[in-house]
Parts: sequence; C-alpha cells; structure tokens
Amino acid sequence: MPTFIQFLRHALATLAFTLPVAALAQIAAPLAEPGPDQVMPWFNGPIAHIGTVQACLSNPPIYTDRVLAYAGFSHPPPLRTPAVGEVFYTHVLIGHPGNPCSGSAVGLELILPPGVQIAYSPANPVFCFSARGNPLVLYNLDVDADYGCPTTFPQGLEGYMVIPKRGGLGSAWGMHQGFYIEILVPLIATQAQAGNNLIRWRINPDIGVVGYAQIGPQVNNDVLFRSAMEDDMLTLDLCTLSPTPQGC
Repeated sequence: MPTFIQFLRHALATLAFTLPVAALAQIAAPLAEPGPDQVMPWFNGPIAHIGTVQACLSNPPIYTDRVLAYAGFSHPPPLRTPAVGEVFYTHVLIGHPGNPCSGSAVGLELILPPGVQIAYSPANPVFCFSARGNPLVLYNLDVDADYGCPTTFPQGLEGYMVIPKRGGLGSAWGMHQGFYIEILVPLIATQAQAGNNLIRWRINPDIGVVGYAQIGPQVNNDVLFRSAMEDDMLTLDLCTLSPTPQGC
C-alpha cells in the first residue's frame, strides 16, 4: 500500500479522474437543453502537514505528521472553470498517518472568500466518505448511525462549522492511523473569482493544533457558449488509492 504522502501526491498529480461514484447524487445542469453526462474533475491545492505526534508507545520516540490534507474545487472538463451562478463543489481529503494512542477528533470549518457561499439543497447535498481497514473499504458516512453529512453550517471560530449531522465524535470527525476522510460541499459564486481569494478548510485534529488546506477558486462570469450536459457527475479522490478501496 502506498504511503500517505505517495497517495496524496498521486491524487494531486492526477487532476482529471474518470471514475464516476454511483453513490453521489447528480447536481443540476445549468442549461435547458440536455446533452451527455460529464465527469467533473478537481483543481487541487498543495498538501498541508498539520500537527506532529509521537507514535503510540514508541521508545525511542518516533515522530510523524498527525494528519495530511488538501483541498480543491470541481470544474467542467477538461480545464474550464465554473461560472457565476453555477453550483460547483469544494472538497477536502484528510489522511491520518500519525498514531496517537487515542486517535484524533478532527474539527472542521469551511472559510469562504467574498462572493462565494454554501449552496446546500436537497438537489445539491453534502457528501462525506471515509476509507479505512486492511484492505481499505469505502464507507458512506451519511448513512452511519453516529455521523451523517451536515445540512446546516453554524458559524465557527473562523468559518462555517462542518459538523456531522448526528454528532460524530463530539461534533468532530473521528480518525485513527490509516483512516482517510473526504467531504464535498456545494458552493455557488455571486461574483467572478480570479484564484487570489482562498477557499480554506480549517482542520483542528487536537487541542491547540490547527492547519489549513486551501485552494484559490477560479470562477468565470460568462456561460453563454457552454455546451449543455444532461448531468454533472462528481468523483472521489479516495477512489484513486491503489489498490482501490472496496465499494468504489
């Protein structure tokens, strides 16, 4: 199995994935005339190294990153950008290479730039998945008895809190060594974005430990000549892991 760094670097290097995820719902096509389906790839930002932790019971001590993460936003293929008024998604993928004996309760907030807002609706839901185990298995956290994908986003310390609908682990996302989590949140822009203002995911895996996975969204202000599509399909970067997690 590749290391967390190898996996995350591979996912960042492969920006246009073609594996549709059947569990993901469709997001509304912006134009009236239907056409073929299109798979929405991701523009992803750099890997964030968040926290350092001593491996459980290691003697002499072995120190590793607690969590690694990156963020991105979806866009029309091949390299076009979403437009003002269109729903697009931001996602964050978090890996947990560190091995604190008790694991981590990861708090999440989503910090948006001016002119970008959350666009949650029944037609444009939040998606949340984890991959864990050996071999890796994909889990839909929306149907998990302790989690569930968020439908409301209260104000947090810096942005909108991304809290499991059914509480999770003390309003956080429980992780341990070898766990991955990917969360997708729908957005809409009310003004064009040039990439200089950041979407930031605030990641808090322990008391006093905070880091940010971030990406500068690019949103154009003209869709007059865009080809109509029947449905837009999202993908999971979790499903680029090799071997592919069971359930992808």
